[in-house]
Amino acid sequence: MKRFVIAMSLIATGLAGCASTPDNLQRETARSIGGLTSDQVTVSDVQRGITNVSWRASTPSGQYNCEADDMVRRVNCVKQ
Repeated sequence: MKRFVIAMSLIATGLAGCASTPDNLQRETARSIGGLTSDQVTVSDVQRGITNVSWRASTPSGQYNCEADDMVRRVNCVKQ
């Protein structure tokens, strides 16, 4: 039973990490800021936590600090 719980925990952690791929972060950053396409966004300094993710984004309109929940559903980007 203990092995099962550990395995399920590892699977859940892996699935959460999949949501915050660089492509997803670029797309959601562009959507959050507005007026950009995902190819205009460069993502760096990605920090993944258990329930959240944060990153820096470079765009033609400036630099942004962004954060979201672990599934990248609620994105908040603030211009530096």
